[in-house]
Formats: sequence, structure tokens, C-alpha cells
Amino acid sequence: MSIGKFVLNVVVAFVAYGVLYTLGTMAFAAQFSAMTAVTNPEGMGILTYHLVQTVVVVWLFNKAVGSGDLKAGVMFGGMIGLYLLASDSIWFESLKDFPGDARMALGIMHLVIGAIVGALLAFMQGKGWGSAAEA
Repeated sequence: MSIGKFVLNVVVAFVAYGVLYTLGTMAFAAQFSAMTAVTNPEGMGILTYHLVQTVVVVWLFNKAVGSGDLKAGVMFGGMIGLYLLASDSIWFESLKDFPGDARMALGIMHLVIGAIVGALLAFMQGKGWGSAAEA
């Protein structure tokens, strides 16, 4: 695995996640407004955890897909999105006043954005910019 390409993939995926989730929060503004009443979504800690998640996603992509197969990338990203949806839902259920429509919006975002980032990683791998070991 190329460390330089791995860092490139992490940076590109991190920026893609940031842009796509920002667009999603704008598209579901009412739901996210209700969600922020019961959460604290700001701070460097949040960005740090998202960066760690992105490192894991890129590493897992290299191990699970590791190719330029867009269909496999979309499936991988969708499964990561499903994992995030389930993980978030565990703690959303435990919050007394967490709005259900915000959970639905975030779940949709996890699935769609995961699929897009998976496809992006596969595209990068197919172009020779990916960090998976060459076969």
C-alpha cells in the first residue's frame, strides 16, 4: 500500500464526506434544526472523530474492495452507510426527545453518501490514485 496515496484517499474522502453531509443538512434543514436542540454538533472533537472514521473507511475499502469496480464500491459504501445508520440509531433510541424525522433524514444521508464515497474510492482506485495494493 502506498502511504502517500492512502493519505490522498483519506483527504479526498474526508472532504467529500464534509461537502455531502453539509449539502444534506441544508436539504433536510428543518429536521436538523430539530436535532440540534438535543445534540451538540459542533467542535473539533467531532471533526477528529470524523477523520478517524474516514481513515477506517479507506482502510476497509482497500481490504474489502481494493479495485476500480464501481458497483463493488457503491455496495461497500452503502454497507458502511448502513453500519453508520444502525450505530447512530442505537444512541438516538436512548435519547428521550430525539426527533424521529431527523433520524430518518440522517439515515437516508448515511446510505446515499456512503454509496457516493464508496464509488469515489473505487473511481480513484481505477484511475491509479487509489491506495490498495496492486494485484
